[in-house]
Amino acid sequence: MAVDPRDIATLTPKFLSTVFKHFKNDIPDSNWDLKLHLAITMVRGILQRGKHKTIEKQQKLLAKAHIPSPPSISIKKAIVPETCRSQAEDIMAGLLSGQEEKVGWRWKEDPMKQNPIKGEWVEAKNRKKITSADRVILYIHGGAYFMGSAAQHRFLIQRVAKAGAARAFSFDYRLAPQSPFPAAVVDTLAAYFYLIQPPADAGFDPISPKNIVVMGDSAGGGLALSIMLVLRDAGLPQPAGAACWSPWVDLFHSLPSIFSNASTDYIPNGFVNKASPANPIKDYTNVKERLERVQYYAYNSALSIPYVSPILADDLGGLGEIFITCGNGERLRDEAILFSHKASKTHPEVFECKKPGVRAFPPTKVSLNIYEAMPHVFQLFLFHPAASNAVKRTGAFIRKIIPEPTNDSSSSSSHSSFSSIYSNSSSRGYYHREKEVSSIKDMNTLKQKQSSTSLQEFFDDEIDEDMNEDGEINNFTNKHIDIKGNCKRTNDMLDEGTLREWANMLGKFPDLKLHPEFMDV
Repeated sequence: MAVDPRDIATLTPKFLSTVFKHFKNDIPDSNWDLKLHLAITMVRGILQRGKHKTIEKQQKLLAKAHIPSPPSISIKKAIVPETCRSQAEDIMAGLLSGQEEKVGWRWKEDPMKQNPIKGEWVEAKNRKKITSADRVILYIHGGAYFMGSAAQHRFLIQRVAKAGAARAFSFDYRLAPQSPFPAAVVDTLAAYFYLIQPPADAGFDPISPKNIVVMGDSAGGGLALSIMLVLRDAGLPQPAGAACWSPWVDLFHSLPSIFSNASTDYIPNGFVNKASPANPIKDYTNVKERLERVQYYAYNSALSIPYVSPILADDLGGLGEIFITCGNGERLRDEAILFSHKASKTHPEVFECKKPGVRAFPPTKVSLNIYEAMPHVFQLFLFHPAASNAVKRTGAFIRKIIPEPTNDSSSSSSHSSFSSIYSNSSSRGYYHREKEVSSIKDMNTLKQKQSSTSLQEFFDDEIDEDMNEDGEINNFTNKHIDIKGNCKRTNDMLDEGTLREWANMLGKFPDLKLHPEFMDV
């Protein structure tokens, strides 16, 4: 994250106050050490000071920000062809047919389309020496949909790519509010098409969807899940799975942790920026004016569209395998938990789709990791053991769902060409684990293929819980992990009553009488 020197000057008193509070044991969470306490104070302060900047200035600052990569990392620039974006537009136009008024603007005529989609390949230079599998991560950066860049997140991307023995492709999608929904979804879908249908001069062969993991943090995590829904609903080949860090899936801010975890997270009550051409709201004390557009990313009328708020989809089944990580102290915790339960249909009586005319899909396989005391996207704080542990667990997930190739027939069939996958769109959902791993013996073979001893523990851990005692696939795994990265307990499930209560909260703005802080400037 880029830091304005003036922000540091302003934050210095906050740092001193934090140190004083810490040694007085006035800590939002007793598990925080001083270093983490100071880091969260810094990020919170920078975001709160965003109201003094225009969106345009903030976007420009963050677009250029990045931490230099070490010599062991290869960075190659790329451009996603406009033909990929045109194809993505056609897909989205079909899915959004009849909802043009809800979307709220002429998105096909967006002038920002004159700017090409810029991307970059990130990988360890020795990747091919340590793996024979061609794993590809399509990484989508976070930033509340209106800030951030691929370069800014490169310091995280390179670590995940290394942990997963993969190469990563990240890109700069169009940002809101200049280009609201569905611009970011279209650009993400275009990047996916670029990977599976590259032009002749791209410098790489078409990549099988089964060799791709879509990944993102925060808003990028939400986009990753949106794309999974888009591909499912359009009948197109899905990737092997998705890895999401603190995904933002509920743009209504419906659930309790948005307020109950305010003191243990750095996310502000709302993103407020100085009035500018991109953000014409001049009087933020005018509640009515603020409520007409709560989020920069989408008009209020569009927030209920599942490709904006994925958790609101009638059915979250039929998706590729999903790995979700969140912090127990973050404000988006509850939506990550509820999404995981809803997608895996832990309680069919609550989550099974029974709407007339709406197709019901089989449960999605979901692994949820909740880290004790951690805030939103805590992986940013690389110095902390929980952050490095989360990166390793994510890498283990990527290695697991895209295993090392074998010489048997089951392996060759699992790495079929894109054209054959595309022609069999009825198989979308890809329960590839059932096809690629048909027995405990196969799982043990996969374990032996792992080349990294440091990741072996996590890999074993995940494999052991892929099946229950009856040899059936577990669709939901929930791990609670302490601040040192140790698994405290596994497979806790929320009770049906709480899940039903939370599900009934979705799609509604918070009660301003109960939570006036929602509109704080």
